[in-house]
Amino acid sequence: MRNTRTWAAAAAATLVLYGSTGCGPASSAEDDTAAASAAKVRTVVHDSSVTGLTRGKVEMYWTSEGMAAVARDDAKDDLAQPAWTGGGAIAKTVGRLYASGVDGNLGACTATVIGVHTVITAAHCVRTSVEGAPASEATWDMGLYFVPGYRSGTAPYGGFTVRRVRMAENWQNYGLDVAMLEMNPGADGRSISEATGVQPVSFSGEPDTSTSTSTHFFGYPYTDRLLHCSGTGGWEADKALRRVPCMMGVGSSGGPYISGDAATGSVIAVNISGGDDMSYGTALGAYAQSLYRQSEAG
Repeated sequence: MRNTRTWAAAAAATLVLYGSTGCGPASSAEDDTAAASAAKVRTVVHDSSVTGLTRGKVEMYWTSEGMAAVARDDAKDDLAQPAWTGGGAIAKTVGRLYASGVDGNLGACTATVIGVHTVITAAHCVRTSVEGAPASEATWDMGLYFVPGYRSGTAPYGGFTVRRVRMAENWQNYGLDVAMLEMNPGADGRSISEATGVQPVSFSGEPDTSTSTSTHFFGYPYTDRLLHCSGTGGWEADKALRRVPCMMGVGSSGGPYISGDAATGSVIAVNISGGDDMSYGTALGAYAQSLYRQSEAG
C-alpha cells in the first residue's frame, strides 16, 4: 500500500500487465463473445469486515487516527488538476478508499458508489503485488474504509466498511484491474446508496456522446478535495483500457472515468495508472458487469 504521491512509481507498478483477456468493452454484436470470455476469468471473493466487532474496530481506527495520518501527506495547494466545484451526484458518490498494507503502511485510493451497496475501484487498490510472484499471491490490504464526498478531513455522508471484495484472480491482466466492494451499512443503519445516491454505470465501455465529447476523470491524488480533469478519450490494448489526456497522480487510482455530463454521467472505466500527460483506466465490460451483479446479489 503506497502512501506517496510519486506517480511514476505507481505507473510502473500498475502496468505490470501480462496479456489481453479479450474482456474489454464490447459492441452489441460482440456481447456473446465478451460474455464467454468473462466466464473464463476466475473470480476471487475476499471477506473484509464481516463481523460487527471487526467493523467497529476498523471504523474507530480510521476516524480516530488513520484518516488524519493519511491527510498529513495531502496537498492543499498546488493541485495537479482543478478541484471539482460543480456539485451534483458525483460530489457525493466519489470518495476516498482507505486501507492498510500488511507492512502497516497506510494509503488511500479513489472509489465510486455504483449500486445499492456496491462501490467500484481498481483491484490494485485492495491488493498489493509481491515481487516475483503471480497476481494470485498478492497480499490483501486490510481495514478497508470508504468515505464518500471526503473533503478536508471531513466525512459529510459518513464512513463505510467493506464486507466483501470481488475481483479477478489474475487482476494484473489487461482489462481486469477492477474490484467491486460489497459495503456494510453505515453506523446509522443506512445503506451507502441511501446516504449518497448512485452514480450510473455503463458496461459497454462506449462513451455517451449525446451530451459531451469529453471523458471526465475524478480522483483524490493525495489531496484534501476531489479533483477533476477531462479531454477527448481513446482506447488502448484492444479496448481493454480507456485513456484520458490528463494526469493526476497516486491516490487517484480507482477514480471514475465519466461519459456524458460530468456530474451525472455514467462510469465507463476506473483509473489504474498514468504518465506525464495521459491517464489510463480499465474499461468496464462483461467481466466487470458480472462482478457487479454478484456484489449486488450479496
